[in-house]
Amino acid sequence: MASILKVDKIRGTGLDSDTITLDGTGNITIPKNVTFSGTSTFGGSVSGAGKILQVTQATMGDRLALSTSGNFVKVTGLEASITPSSTSSKILVQCNLNVAGATGSYTCGIRLYVNDAHLSDASSPDGVYGDQDKGCWMCVCAQTWNNYTRYQASSQYLHSPSSTSQQTYSIYVTDTRDNQTIYVNRYHYQNNVDYMHTTKSNFTLMEIAG
Repeated sequence: MASILKVDKIRGTGLDSDTITLDGTGNITIPKNVTFSGTSTFGGSVSGAGKILQVTQATMGDRLALSTSGNFVKVTGLEASITPSSTSSKILVQCNLNVAGATGSYTCGIRLYVNDAHLSDASSPDGVYGDQDKGCWMCVCAQTWNNYTRYQASSQYLHSPSSTSQQTYSIYVTDTRDNQTIYVNRYHYQNNVDYMHTTKSNFTLMEIAG
């Protein structure tokens, strides 16, 4: 015959607080660390701030030449979407962008956008150095760009959308110094040879429980 032990609290010997608390609905609260020495199976959900709730990734391998004319232009084909499960969730945005500038030019500014709007909190504010300064999320530069100069620009940002609507992240780039073309996943120079080395750029998004 099976036996049933009915308690609402369990306290370890010598402790001044409860180790395990059980409420009337079947929920269990364990305020300290839990160590499992065997295989553990959970039939419900595990909650708690900081838990990763979902992960999405988007990868783009197109070779792009983006004419900026001194404006921020979208890196076409590189965007990732995630729909938060709670308004308290945060989204950890990670991006790797393989980028180059036009030969003889110098700079490439990179901004993070969400739902086609500049995510300004991810960028430095405009005007930090002077009234012409354009704040960015990332920046890569060369003195000067040449046929084979190329960089992998990487950064991350913890976004608090306070929404359960889909969030779509994208990247915009510019050359505001020379108004030149920005190249993605390729060199400025290209030819049908084995050292052109086309690459991929990507986004990884993680929903973090708030």
